[in-house]
Amino acid sequence: MTKIEKFEEHLIKDGITENDLYEYEKLLKKSSGNFNRLQHCYTTAIQFPEERSEDAIRLIEWGLEKYPDTGGSICTAYCRLGDICEKCGKYKKAYDSYLKAANSLDEDDEESYQSLSGNLLWMLLHIDKFTYSEQLEEYYNSFNRIDEFEKAFINNEYRLNIAEIVIYTHHKMMDKAEQAYHNAIKLSSPDAVSKLQEILTPHGAKDALRSTPECARFLKSLKM
Repeated sequence: MTKIEKFEEHLIKDGITENDLYEYEKLLKKSSGNFNRLQHCYTTAIQFPEERSEDAIRLIEWGLEKYPDTGGSICTAYCRLGDICEKCGKYKKAYDSYLKAANSLDEDDEESYQSLSGNLLWMLLHIDKFTYSEQLEEYYNSFNRIDEFEKAFINNEYRLNIAEIVIYTHHKMMDKAEQAYHNAIKLSSPDAVSKLQEILTPHGAKDALRSTPECARFLKSLKM
């Protein structure tokens, strides 16, 4: 194990102090280029236990401030920051992080933007308390263009269904809204199995739904 790996193990185990960041910066100078230095920050941060999510957020934001000119690593860093914020219920901060990730993409990288639209859609639903907006529908239209394999992941299917409930209800397309509602209820059942699970099982992976209390309450409030 290298000196920097030992230090990162300490950060993951014990958390971060101001002096730790000073020492970490010195160690990172031995890493080749800002791309790798920022990568060290976010790959370490995502290993922090959930109860120290604030430290994880702090480490990625520190890395983004110290090593801003890092090309594609910027997008990944903001995505990891968004994911951590999302898991601890900081939905507005997660949305802002995903938006910065999207804005860092090359203009012709439509595939990556489509995928990120799903994160933006999901966070906007939570920020707006599952109400309609034109921005929501724009994200939905982009996210709905992902390929069929990616669409089959249970979280992607579920998020599309939730957005469809809101959008179709707004447009008074109640048959489609009800269909999306019943699909979402089915996917949120403890017995639900991903369409991709048979493919993933031989690789030791599980495709499990990751919903939120807010979304569960929204579904429970509906009469469909």
